[in-house]
Amino acid sequence: MNTATDTVLITKMELNFVRDLPGFNGAQHFALEPLGEDSEGVFARMRCTDQVKTHRDQVLENLTLLVMAPGVLWPNYEVQIDEVTVEQLGLSRVEEVLLLAIVHPMDPLSNSTANLYSPIVVNRVTGVADQLVPALSEREIGWSVRTPFPKQGQE
Repeated sequence: MNTATDTVLITKMELNFVRDLPGFNGAQHFALEPLGEDSEGVFARMRCTDQVKTHRDQVLENLTLLVMAPGVLWPNYEVQIDEVTVEQLGLSRVEEVLLLAIVHPMDPLSNSTANLYSPIVVNRVTGVADQLVPALSEREIGWSVRTPFPKQGQE
C-alpha cells in the first residue's frame, strides 16, 4: 500500500503495537496525547503504559516519545507499506492510515530532526500500530532517521 501523508491532526487514542517498539523490550501499549490545549494537534506525546527494558535489561521509567504528523512539514512525504504490515494492522483503505514520525527534539524546536526513514504506521480505526523499518537504506528510501526540520520558507 503506497500512502502519502495528508496534513492530518493527531487525536488522543490508545495504540497497541503488534510487536515491541524496536529497541524497547516490552513496549507495546501507548497513550497518544496531542500537545497543546486543543484535542488535536501536529505534535503529540506517545507515552508507554508497559514496563519497558532496554536491550541491556535496564528498566526505563515513563518511556515517552515526541511524535508528529510528518505531512505538516513535509507535504511530499510518502511511504510504501508492505503487505505483511497492511495485513497485521488490518488496513483496507489508505484513509485508515496515520503516519507518525518520532521527533528528536532540540532547542529551539526548529533545530529538531524527525525519523522519516522508519515511521510509525497506525490503523486510525483500531489503534493497532507498528514501526515500519524498511529493508532498503536511507539513501534508497530518500528519507533519513534524522531528517532536519525544514527552515522557514522551505519544504
